[in-house]
Amino acid sequence: MPFITFIYKVGNNNKTYYGKYCNDYISDDNEGLDNEVKYALKNGLNKYRKQNNKKKIKSKIIIGVLSFSSNDCIPIYSTDDEKKCFDFYCDYDNKLYINGKLI
Repeated sequence: MPFITFIYKVGNNNKTYYGKYCNDYISDDNEGLDNEVKYALKNGLNKYRKQNNKKKIKSKIIIGVLSFSSNDCIPIYSTDDEKKCFDFYCDYDNKLYINGKLI
């Protein structure tokens, strides 16, 4: 099962955030790996903001892919503890985490 690790920025904020996107399948015929994660990331951030009574993100989200990994070439198992290390995490069950907490 493949995953993408990435960094992202929201709007004009200089802070860099870290994310991991896991999925059962990531096509090699895609519009860019950054676009593969963009929908889940934006959905997760907006869901988190709604829970915290904030408006939806209207700013541009910029994603920089750090790596793409697949179990065809390397072992990919990690424990659930790694979710706490990322600002955004989408697991293989499509559960979304912000700062290690399920949203």
